[in-house]
Amino acid sequence: MRSVILCLALCSCAVWAQVPSQADKKGCAESKVVTRMPGCVILRCDYKDFSAAEMPRTRAEKGHQVEGEFESTVYRCPSGKSPLELGRNTEAALKNAGFNILYTDVYAGGARFWMTAQKGSQWVKLFVVSDAYELTAVKQKQMEQVMTANADGWAQQINQSGRVSVYGINFDTGKSTIRPDSEPALNELVKLLQAHTSWAMVVAGHTDNVGAQATNLALSRARAQSVISWLSVHGVDGARLVPAGFGDTRPIADNKDEEGRQKNRRVDLVKLY
Repeated sequence: MRSVILCLALCSCAVWAQVPSQADKKGCAESKVVTRMPGCVILRCDYKDFSAAEMPRTRAEKGHQVEGEFESTVYRCPSGKSPLELGRNTEAALKNAGFNILYTDVYAGGARFWMTAQKGSQWVKLFVVSDAYELTAVKQKQMEQVMTANADGWAQQINQSGRVSVYGINFDTGKSTIRPDSEPALNELVKLLQAHTSWAMVVAGHTDNVGAQATNLALSRARAQSVISWLSVHGVDGARLVPAGFGDTRPIADNKDEEGRQKNRRVDLVKLY
């Protein structure tokens, strides 16, 4: 790699125009967020209108998931420049463009480099090892609801993204007891799972941020287990379902108002296989 500070497409920096010595993988394009180091080629890429990536904000943090417009690009570069040099150059470029560097980690004397940065709704994660690096960018946004909230619509969404947020499953306040008005949504879940008997799913409970985080984590998992128990009684093999609880750690809306809190109180189905 050559020691050149990466420029960002989001700012007024110039974009590198140098043509790599080898061809990029067919169908891949330059990242919309950070341009490549000169001489590097794209090994693989992935673009999705809506997906998610883990974006740790501290060394110890796990599970901070950001959802939105997604891109991932893996580059291979000429030998001669260390992962640390690439990482520090990228870090400087992001700072100059107004990004907040949330997390960096250097491993084995610079043999590997991790970084997470954020500017408004735009998140960037970098991982560098040897002569290759992976750049993951997510522009945070809420998913546009285009599927019908029934078994057929949920199936389409799971086939498209591997997951779906289910609303209409309601619980007594502060408890895992399912309220009677939840039966229409639960009956649709039965239809969904009986129509796709090969699917194994994580049933994940989520809460708003009212109350202590530890309490919300325990409550959300208990609610997920209540859903699995209800489905098991109504003809779904419970062995296909795995409970999980994330409390208020994965909001999809702002908790500042009731509308946002209502969106965050949900049950997600995530396809395992």
